[in-house]
Amino acid sequence: MTTDAPVSPRWSGTAKVVRSGTVLEETSAGFAAQAGGPPCSPRLRFQAGSISKLVVSVVALRLVELGTLTLDAPIRRWLGDVPPPWEAVTLRQLLGQTSGLGHWGDVEGLPGTFLTSPPARDELLALIAASPPVSSPGRDWRYSGPGFLVAALVVEAAAGTDYGAVAAELVLAPAGLRATTSGQVPPTDDVALGHRGGELVPLDEGFTRLPGTGDLWTTVDDLVALNQALRRGLLLGSDTAEQLWTPYAVTGSAGPEGAVVTEAYGYGTFLGRVRGHPARIHPGDNPGYQSLLAYLPDQDLDVVVLANDEAPSVDVALASLRSL
Repeated sequence: MTTDAPVSPRWSGTAKVVRSGTVLEETSAGFAAQAGGPPCSPRLRFQAGSISKLVVSVVALRLVELGTLTLDAPIRRWLGDVPPPWEAVTLRQLLGQTSGLGHWGDVEGLPGTFLTSPPARDELLALIAASPPVSSPGRDWRYSGPGFLVAALVVEAAAGTDYGAVAAELVLAPAGLRATTSGQVPPTDDVALGHRGGELVPLDEGFTRLPGTGDLWTTVDDLVALNQALRRGLLLGSDTAEQLWTPYAVTGSAGPEGAVVTEAYGYGTFLGRVRGHPARIHPGDNPGYQSLLAYLPDQDLDVVVLANDEAPSVDVALASLRSL
């Protein structure tokens, strides 16, 4: 099903800016599905994309606090047999994107339909395991969706249960994220459907099955609550949480420079600038969706953009916010 006109001439989605619990600005644009239909609104759930890497990192660090995981032991301690290039890979390297695993474009044999309908998780993991690394573990920083999928496998092996259940217990419930799901697509009447250039992108559950890549469906309110829960110590001790946004590797800009500029990486977190302000940044970009969760310490601002259309939705949304 397609639309005859763009979802919005500029962007489609919802955005929110909060300071110390006070909403400074909340705005929505475009439509939840077809042009002329119900508009986007803060109550709708969006695909969060790689914001889910933050949740994987928080879950892993909480298991470190509980003594279930350690950051510097080889992941083979929990996964057992691993491909030879992974034998020295540690959880710290996976969370900090220095494991040597490449991104999706580096996975050999990945079907051309990956961006519309990813293969089953076991099939995908077999392709990742068979692909050569892009560098030796710990040597270079390289953004890696596959690396976070492997990190989620480590979490599952250590916890002895499904990743989504661990994420719900250790992050979603204690942070009060009542509208957020991991690993399951919400009812379609409760979501903003993704678009590309104004045309609907078919809703495929494949990305939702991939922790750290697309498992989260969420709202702007829940993402603000997640940011605040981390700063309030509801999910991690303060010293542990600090590791999320302490620079672990220098990245340079991870994409075209615009309203969001990245400079370094912690665990599941970019460090850089949003509209010129120092920021902790969690971007997301999946078929039909763009997203941004950020905290600007010098302004004490939580900034969330959830868009159900692709680039440049986040930059356009940020440019429209008067409170930044």
